[in-house]
Amino acid sequence: MSRLPRIAMPARLSDAAADGADLRVGLANAIFDDVAALTRAAGLDVVVVRAADLTGFDGVVLPGGGDIDPARYGGDTAASVYDVNAVQDDLDLGIAAAAMAAGLPILGVCRGLQVLNVACGGTLVEDLPGSDVLHTPGDGGGALEWTWHEVAVAESSRLRGEVDAAQIPVASGHHQAIRALGAGLVATATADDGIVEAVEHETLPIVAVQWHPEAEGTPAPLAAAPFAVFAELVRRSATIA
Repeated sequence: MSRLPRIAMPARLSDAAADGADLRVGLANAIFDDVAALTRAAGLDVVVVRAADLTGFDGVVLPGGGDIDPARYGGDTAASVYDVNAVQDDLDLGIAAAAMAAGLPILGVCRGLQVLNVACGGTLVEDLPGSDVLHTPGDGGGALEWTWHEVAVAESSRLRGEVDAAQIPVASGHHQAIRALGAGLVATATADDGIVEAVEHETLPIVAVQWHPEAEGTPAPLAAAPFAVFAELVRRSATIA
């Protein structure tokens, strides 16, 4: 391609300065720019979008953010959730569906992985119970620093080919996770407590991670790895097309 591949990235629509806004909204909005920067560093052009029209785009990045409404996947609507935003859910799920229908490559990060799982008919754990692996920093009112733990990366996965390691340390910041995998999705990384930490699709050019590769303190090669996998999918898709 003579131009850089154009990547659609749905805007974050919640206002961190609004009265009563959860502190995590501000964090999600701040790291949005870091995800965009890593996408650009992989040689891709990021365009922030507010609609699901993907005409002229070569791929999609679904970034982190608040919780998906449990009603979207038949979950417990009384569960502890934050920053549920119907317009955001419509945008993210609409973009995911449009990208899959068009066969466009998709990268999901944290909420983005959950959006993909729901878009494929999967379900989520609305609020993770405690385990030996600490996935959730702070409590919505305290410090919002990352927690860190190891994940095991499946040998046959695209991600394994990029990180070239069976175990990697990751920055975690989520209180929800995949319960039942969506159709066509395969778990490609897991935490020691069995939580799915990465997925790929059996036939579509999709890769997603539950952790935050953009988190400060992540070794540069590990921060770049999911974006490098995604960039290769984009370029391969463009070559085929």
